[in-house]
Amino acid sequence: MRIVALPATRLARLLKNSSKALKDLEKRAGVELLERAEGIEIRGEPEPEWGAELALKAIELGFEPKDAFKLIKDDYYLEVIDMNLLLQRNERAIERLTARVIGIDGKVKKRIQEFSHASIAVGNDSIGIIGNFDDVQDAKEAVTRLLEGAQHGGVFTWLRERKRLRDAQRMGLNLR
Repeated sequence: MRIVALPATRLARLLKNSSKALKDLEKRAGVELLERAEGIEIRGEPEPEWGAELALKAIELGFEPKDAFKLIKDDYYLEVIDMNLLLQRNERAIERLTARVIGIDGKVKKRIQEFSHASIAVGNDSIGIIGNFDDVQDAKEAVTRLLEGAQHGGVFTWLRERKRLRDAQRMGLNLR
């Protein structure tokens, strides 16, 4: 048994529509989820419990349930960049750097997702990335470069090249 504490806003999202998202997670993960005062209680075998816990943590970070539920599968990963650790809780710096990752109208975040095939959620003090191993690594590298001050154009060029190489590799071509 595990208990995952969720903020009220995220818990409300899970409980809307007669708890449809929670029921869907129960079915996909093969666990029982119970609403408790301190959060969501997960009951089941250890491995499915772990997948359900990861999915709930992803929802807590701001991911849509459909993206979070991918974590139930063994070939999907969650990477979290804690901005407080990077910037010693400097709120202005955190706000400025998360804005670099989001971009105007979310365009930067969308491009990183498009080129890396990973899903990204940017919260107040953390950035979450979901995808297969290579996709998560590429998205994390792109986000890290932006946080370190790299130009957006340079990051997009690097991501485009990584995408080209990965796509060729998936088709069995060697372009290096």
